[in-house]
Amino acid sequence: MPISNIGPVDLLIFQPTPFCNLDCKYCYLPDRSSKVRMDINIIRQTLQNLVKENLLGDTLNLLWHAGEPTVMPLEFYESVSKLVSDIIPEKTKVLQQIQTNATLLNDEWCLFFKKVDMLVGVSLDGPQHINDKNRVMRNGKGTFDQIMGGISLLKKHNIEFSIISVITDYALDFPDEIYNFFKELGASNVGFNMDEEEGINTESSINKNSELKLRSFWKRIFQLQTNLSYHLSVREIHEFNATLFNANLKVNDYQNMGQQLHPLSILTIDTEGNFSTFSPELLGMKDDKYINFHFGNVLKDTFSSINSNEIFKSVNQDIIKGVKKCFDTCDYFSFCGGGAPSNKLYENGSFDTTETNFCKYSKKILVDSFLEEIEKELDN
Repeated sequence: MPISNIGPVDLLIFQPTPFCNLDCKYCYLPDRSSKVRMDINIIRQTLQNLVKENLLGDTLNLLWHAGEPTVMPLEFYESVSKLVSDIIPEKTKVLQQIQTNATLLNDEWCLFFKKVDMLVGVSLDGPQHINDKNRVMRNGKGTFDQIMGGISLLKKHNIEFSIISVITDYALDFPDEIYNFFKELGASNVGFNMDEEEGINTESSINKNSELKLRSFWKRIFQLQTNLSYHLSVREIHEFNATLFNANLKVNDYQNMGQQLHPLSILTIDTEGNFSTFSPELLGMKDDKYINFHFGNVLKDTFSSINSNEIFKSVNQDIIKGVKKCFDTCDYFSFCGGGAPSNKLYENGSFDTTETNFCKYSKKILVDSFLEEIEKELDN
């Protein structure tokens, strides 16, 4: 039976090249040495298909991601921006975003970011001794100085930037240092990604032995950001507050709770034009049951053709089954909406499952820690 509620596309992710000039120890990408590049015609066809198939809403978040987007020439992005202006109707606001390691930035890049109002996210794990433990160049040397050089250029051009920081077991010992560092750095907001078992990163440094440290880490981050005179916007706390204060704690429907669970809410395109949906990390990965997660190709297929794609139908059905199990059994469902499909697959071997280490460490322990801090404040 066709899936009638596909889209609209909220997050469009282009992977213009799998190549990355870094070799981070926890990276999940399998082909980051490949220097293949996306042809501009793939961008054009993607945008045209979105318009033709009426898959656009009021806003389209267009994200450049995986491997390092600034490996591509600046002229590529200038051409894309013209295509966006020419093809996407004015009623849809396009917000271009880039997630970069910032090591290749220069004045020309910064001028372009300002010209097109590009939202810039920088990948940086914290102070030098934390960052350089895992976020390294291909020769094994740390990247801190190069990343800070890129951030200095962003500041020079008055460009706001957010931070994505990967938290490892080592980093959990330094919540104050990490918080203060990012606050002094001037980041608009910070998101903490856990070191995950995903893709080719088959083992995480965060495990059962890390749980006490992880609780302490989240509690301390929560305490620090309550200081209004020294406040740092933290993604995880913002999302927690949004759920808590919007009275979403009682969920009556388990379907399509999250962006990663709604078909074509996220649309990911690789260098060859292959497209996927659900978790962006699935595209390019292999699996014994599903073979791969290519649900079509923009150069020859419509996006709505996923309705007749057997791999998509199998993936979608198994994801829904797993989400229903979460809904039926988990007290934290309203905070995660059924989990991230890619983590279920890589950790548990199937989408049709429930708890993962990712949800335990990124949601359950986090929520418990924040609630304990709130209860402590209420008792005082």
